[in-house]
Amino acid sequence: MRHWETGGVTATLAALAILHLTPVAAAQCSIEEFPAVAVTMKGMQPLVWTKINGAPARFIIDTGSFWNMISPAARAQYHLPAGPWLWGVRLNGVNGSTAVRIASVRTFKFLDVPFRNAKFFVGGNAYGSGAVGLLGGTLLRLQDLELDFARGRMRFIKTRHCSGVPLAYWAQRLKEPIGVVRLRASSTRRPYLIGHASINGKRIRVLFDTGASRSVLTLRAARRAGITPSSPGVKWLGSIGGGIGRRWINTWIAPIATFRIGDEEIEHTHIVVSAIHMPGLNIGMILGEDFFLSHRVLVAYRRRRLYFTYNGGPIFDIGHRYLIQRGASAPVEIGPGEHPVANRQAPGESRKARPRRSVTARRAQASALMRRGMALASDGQYERALAKMTRASRLEPKNAAYRLRRGNLYWAMHQPAKALANFSAAIRLQPDLYAAHLARAQLLLNWQHAPPGSAAQIRADLNIVELLAPNESDTGLTLGDLYARIGHYAAAVRAIKLWIYYHRHDVMLPIAWNSLCWARAEGDIQLRRALRDCNRAYARLPRSATILDSRGLVYLRLDRLARAIASYDAALAISPTLATSLYGRGLAELREKRAAVGRADLAAAVRFSPGVAQMFARMHLAPEGPRPDGQAAGAPYTSR
Repeated sequence: MRHWETGGVTATLAALAILHLTPVAAAQCSIEEFPAVAVTMKGMQPLVWTKINGAPARFIIDTGSFWNMISPAARAQYHLPAGPWLWGVRLNGVNGSTAVRIASVRTFKFLDVPFRNAKFFVGGNAYGSGAVGLLGGTLLRLQDLELDFARGRMRFIKTRHCSGVPLAYWAQRLKEPIGVVRLRASSTRRPYLIGHASINGKRIRVLFDTGASRSVLTLRAARRAGITPSSPGVKWLGSIGGGIGRRWINTWIAPIATFRIGDEEIEHTHIVVSAIHMPGLNIGMILGEDFFLSHRVLVAYRRRRLYFTYNGGPIFDIGHRYLIQRGASAPVEIGPGEHPVANRQAPGESRKARPRRSVTARRAQASALMRRGMALASDGQYERALAKMTRASRLEPKNAAYRLRRGNLYWAMHQPAKALANFSAAIRLQPDLYAAHLARAQLLLNWQHAPPGSAAQIRADLNIVELLAPNESDTGLTLGDLYARIGHYAAAVRAIKLWIYYHRHDVMLPIAWNSLCWARAEGDIQLRRALRDCNRAYARLPRSATILDSRGLVYLRLDRLARAIASYDAALAISPTLATSLYGRGLAELREKRAAVGRADLAAAVRFSPGVAQMFARMHLAPEGPRPDGQAAGAPYTSR
């Protein structure tokens, strides 16, 4: 495959050389630290700010990719010219492969260094978290790379005369044990960071991939370690999709006795096992963002070594917390339109410029606190995250994005009143921040004790989101689902169809088709089209209980009762407690004069979800005679 880069490496290194360097010497070894690059953790994705032709753009730092990529929807959003699809060229990922073409960016800024006529592969799926694409090895390999995501930063490292010296310089200062993994030789054809580890004593190849949200063990490697889907303690998780490719892949969670990498060993933990396959790599495991959050890592590309130190706590257990034992000086954020050196006060500068430096320092401190808080929140350390975010908001009280992030944290902590106050404050500070309007609408719609007037507020917020959000963004799918939940079915169909138009090759297409099917069925509109949408979704995801549930509702609306019952039976075989399928089947059975089994299904549905009867009543689907649940009106319904 032809190697495409996003600019001249030599020019970039020359530009980086003007940045402030911090030398750290050990004997004859000299290690120079370039200023830190701000990394924001959103969920389990490390994001950095760049600029595309002057417009801010967020990218995911992806050590698992050599190429820089942008999604088709983002290419349309930024109006980037692109060539034809490359005949015979496909990029491989764990979810399959994708066809690509090349898009040109007139000026791409990273580290505030301009890359002229930058080239990106266009392909893959929507990346989530507001990211428009991936930054891979063509930029990350400019120098050795330190990844300190738990503290919200990364930085380039330049070494001289360091042969035989461990490069984890922070560990030498703090006297921490250093893990070392030898990396396999890489090239432009095989540019991956691959080393070795062991599972249950069996040696496996591992790929270090910051673009993967979670560490995953391949099914083939799991079997070599004595783990199969039918082994004791292994549980079915469902299907996953994303990144490059359009396949949905079966996954399980499995107990493992030991995981060993370098000199570090973890005993009696759990890990995700998936039927992923990367052609030609023979990878047994992907070490993803959970590994990088719990370790501080330095990738020495030229030396072919990966050094790491452990931050503490469980690594693979989802939802567990780990303790960051030592703090670090706050890095200077390189955000859109900012440069850390440009704001420094030069010797001899007049005293009148000092207040500006103070403002810059305060903003940098607030930014560092917020990034640290988001990293802690990604790991489930909510109380510590809240302390950091609150300090950041006090330093920058007019920053709407900070209030939005703190509101999301309060929501995750099950404090909806405080979440609502923060979302509303963000909107007052920045009325066009559509993400805050979307968050407030979602919160009010899911809050059992929402304040009076919430229904009107939800409608107003969703209308603002539809007006302000870019047509190409990921927001359309969420917006459509929310419109359907408040009964605005035409608006729901419009939003979902717009998302599909800009994401025609996305792995999430079956989810979108299912949402479209459900919105039409719930609103009793365009039922033939709804059936077509459900069948399209089912062809891609035949083991999805929610798709079968949607199709059952369509058949119920069409009064094709036998087919409705068959669809609901199939859904309940996969998810026996799915209340909408139980209730829908009960209604179909009552229409077929099978009163006993129908009433039993209705009662079971209400036991699993007390508000399901009210939901079907809003759709004008209810059993004749007294309601089986005996509940008062207004009971909440838990969504599918």
